[in-house]
Amino acid sequence: MASQPPLEIDAQYADGLIPSRGQLPQEPEPANYVVIDVTHYSTTVLELFAAGAEYVHVPEERGDEFAFRKDHPDAKIGGGSTDDYTPTEGYDFFNSPSYVHEVDVEGRPTAITSTNGGAAVTDLRKRGGDDVDVYIGATANAAAVADHLRGDDKPTVPVAAGSELKPSPEDTVGAVLVRRYLDGNPPSEAELAAYQEIIEAGKLAKCVDKADIRVRDLLEYSKRIDVHTAVPKLEGQRLVDVAGDEEERNAPSA
Repeated sequence: MASQPPLEIDAQYADGLIPSRGQLPQEPEPANYVVIDVTHYSTTVLELFAAGAEYVHVPEERGDEFAFRKDHPDAKIGGGSTDDYTPTEGYDFFNSPSYVHEVDVEGRPTAITSTNGGAAVTDLRKRGGDDVDVYIGATANAAAVADHLRGDDKPTVPVAAGSELKPSPEDTVGAVLVRRYLDGNPPSEAELAAYQEIIEAGKLAKCVDKADIRVRDLLEYSKRIDVHTAVPKLEGQRLVDVAGDEEERNAPSA
């Protein structure tokens, strides 16, 4: 049987998410906002934590990373990439979940933003008040984010960052996954395979004549589902991994 598009599989979840960065409210309601930018910001952030980064600073604009490194000399910073997929001058890495494993970030602060996911994080930080919390989600940590936020008093709003202010299929899939796990309705193996087909179909055209590293990012890393347990949360301008904090929060008093 041919796989169905995600909004046919999960029409009941389509209304519960923000479909692109371009549709973020100017005055966000109190909530937990989960920014999902599968290709590639969210996945890159998760791989930085997997590689041992202390935290991920989210600069307000590209170029601010250099001032951050001046204040944190041990930091590794990410920026743009050259045509042959190496970091542009002065940067240690770029927005690539596979490339960050070429850099020693163990125990170090890091910094990176992007035009979609990173910008959405900054939009929410600047527009939101004290009752707006920002998390990073992806296909790769959807279950972990849902487990962390389940039972929180505030609602959870997935934000599918999209591309150029428009929706993208992989971010919609990530947002639907978060909603399904939150609602206690995890997808079947067949549905997971269908989601991966949707992601691959959306990215195949972008792989033509691309370097191996970008093909890996698009067709391997973006299709990984629930392989990470990190739950990045924005504190100030830092993304920190708060996985496990819900256990402490829910532990009985002594």
